[in-house]
Amino acid sequence: MKNIKRTVLIGVCVGLIFFGWILYAFYHQNWNFRLFSLKDWTFIGREFVAGWTISSKSDWIFVLTLLAAIPVFIYLWRVCCRVQWKKTVATTYRGLKKTLSQSAKPAKPKKIKITAKQSHKKVRPKPMTSIGRPAPKNVGRTMDATTEATVTQTDTIPAATMQPNTEHPAFMDDDIANIPLSEVQLPERIRLAEDLPAVLSDANYQVIRDITFNDFTFSLVGIAADTITLCAIDAEKGDWLADEDFFNGEEPLWFSESAHRISPVYRLSAAVKAFSEKLTAGGFSQKVCPILIEKEGTIINAEDMTDTWQKLGITVCRTDLGGPDELPGFADAVPKATDKGSAVLFDAIHDLF
Repeated sequence: MKNIKRTVLIGVCVGLIFFGWILYAFYHQNWNFRLFSLKDWTFIGREFVAGWTISSKSDWIFVLTLLAAIPVFIYLWRVCCRVQWKKTVATTYRGLKKTLSQSAKPAKPKKIKITAKQSHKKVRPKPMTSIGRPAPKNVGRTMDATTEATVTQTDTIPAATMQPNTEHPAFMDDDIANIPLSEVQLPERIRLAEDLPAVLSDANYQVIRDITFNDFTFSLVGIAADTITLCAIDAEKGDWLADEDFFNGEEPLWFSESAHRISPVYRLSAAVKAFSEKLTAGGFSQKVCPILIEKEGTIINAEDMTDTWQKLGITVCRTDLGGPDELPGFADAVPKATDKGSAVLFDAIHDLF
């Protein structure tokens, strides 16, 4: 009975890993096919009934992998049943524990041998030059054994009187070298204090705050006679890896250490495109300039993404604690307008939102 329980338990574990992880990921990544979805299997059945024939290499791989899944699973199950898991885990645990305990033991102090300074009576003085200075040492020349013999004495320092090795790099003094690492803190980013509406106003724009268009909120909108600036503030904290490429038909994502989200550049670009179409349909010809303002987080690959953002027509800048420092500030990113435009123009464009 014990062996049956063990065999069944191992089979369940192998099945979860093989079918629930490896095979599922393989089909989902290559064909967007969910292995445990009744809807997807129903679709495959309808395709066969409708006359689907296996012709392409991709179709053959799909079918052959599916046919081979059960035999491979049974083989892996049998192999795993032969492994003495308790013994293997116990051996690995003991080896790891022994390694950690050995690494935790302090190293035994080594005995250091020093050479006692020779008496001046036993050392031959260096020859003098014509101006009375000692001649430089002649490197590589061998002294005559009968005239240049020296006596070397060695003493052993007891372990109890040994001093620990306190050498540190030349640029450190003793006070800096002895500071614990836990107390060392890197300097925080200097806050870039900007009054964003005032920056737009100084650049000859009439300003609208927090206005929604097609379920997207523009934090700031600057309206001028020849230019409309659409600004979105990204206030998500953390370090973000930006990616603006579609994958399997899904929106581009930004990734942090513990989360992911739809790219704010992509969301801003989609909203700007819809607004531009409505602006043109309304008979307006102003140039539209979209700006993403990074306020709280840091885009760790911003330098690599600059060309991509330029191709998308999006300007990415920073303000407050946003980063990295290589991004321009909001005041530097806003295009200057030549004329604020009339109140009638402002009201007409405001009505488009």
